[in-house]
This record gives sequence, C-alpha cells and structure tokens, in this order.
Amino acid sequence: MLDRFERAFERLVEGSIAGVFRLRVQPAEIGRRLERAMLDGRVASMGATLAPNHYEVSMHPEDAAAFAGWEDALCREMETWLAELVFSRGLTTVGPIRVRISRDPRVGRRSVRAAGRFAGEAESSDGGDDMPRIVPLPLRLLPAAPGMPGLMLASAAKTVGRASDNDLVLRDPEVSRHHARLEPDGTGWRAVDLGSTNGTWVNGSRIDRAAITAGDELSFGEIHFVVGPG
Repeated sequence: MLDRFERAFERLVEGSIAGVFRLRVQPAEIGRRLERAMLDGRVASMGATLAPNHYEVSMHPEDAAAFAGWEDALCREMETWLAELVFSRGLTTVGPIRVRISRDPRVGRRSVRAAGRFAGEAESSDGGDDMPRIVPLPLRLLPAAPGMPGLMLASAAKTVGRASDNDLVLRDPEVSRHHARLEPDGTGWRAVDLGSTNGTWVNGSRIDRAAITAGDELSFGEIHFVVGPG
C-alpha cells in the first residue's frame, strides 16, 4: 500500500515525480514511520485490536517548509491512507483518524518522526479547524469470503465498477464498468448510481442517490456489502 501513498504525494507536488524528489523528506519514509507508529500503538480490547487514531508527524522546520501551501491536503491524504491501512489489517479505531504535521528543531534534517495516540470522539472534534470531520466506514462483502474485496470510506470519494480504474473493482458481469460512486455528504456518506444497468440498492431499494450509514446493506447488481461500523 506504500506505493499508493507515494502516488498521492505525486498528485500534490506539481503532479510529477520530479517535484517529489525535490522534497528533503521522502514520502516513503513518512509512510513507513506512520505505519510503524500505527503498529507499535496497537492494543487488544474486548475481542478487537485497536490502532491509534491521532498521529503527529514531526520534521525539522526547514524540511517542513517544503510542504507549505498544501499541508492540509497532505494531512487529509495521510488520514485516508491510514484509514485504508487500518482496514486492510483488520484493525479498528476509537474515532476518526487525524494527522498533523509539527515543526521540531530537535528532529534531524531529512529525518521524520511519527507518533500515534488514542483520542475519543470529543477530542477528535477539537483541533482548531472548522472543517467537518467525516466518519470513516468500511464496506464488507456479504457473505464474507477470503480474498474478496472490501473498501474503506475515509475522506475521499470512491468509485465502484467492473473497470480496472475503479477504487473497488468487481469482476462480475452484472456490475457496470462504472457502476456507482460513494462520496462524502457532510460528515457522512452517500451512494450515487452512475447510470448502471442493474442498479445500486440500499436496503433492498433501488436508488439514484441515497445516504448510507453503519448497518445498511449496499448492493451493486447481485453483489452485496454491509456498511460499517469501523
């Protein structure tokens, strides 16, 4: 999954790999540090394994200056990537994932540190910005099948369909090439059908667009998923 993290950086830094290489701190190193902070912070609780949901990425001030102008967008990308990583490893969190970048002159040049901690919903809602925080939701296949795809809805819209350029690729003839889009709606999510042949369904009703929440059944043709909880 680290390559997906690096591709997100490429989109943010002038849209080219040359822009990434001008950074003093490389994206792969940030990703590795975040993943290590997530794994080191795991705890077992009531039959589930919890991962930290608040992360701080620390850099030397001169290195952090390279991210000026797109720091917020970068933090959102890191949050999305961590949510997908948590989902892929079968973990859960106590609240939405948040990432912030801090400037610390004690960190060596071209180095990065990452630390994770647990924060509840109330603390997650504090933090100095007024942007609504989207509640992450996983999609799990019904019935569950080893090796079959699932999807974590974290902060960015996701597409579903048979074509390989979708975020969730379903190789089934009943699924259209570009079947549906799952997109943020305030602090929640909604499903939008993209003119599919066999329809997008929420709890047994065919929809053009509809809100989805934890516990809903979401179907694309004859393939069924349950939504959340995370």
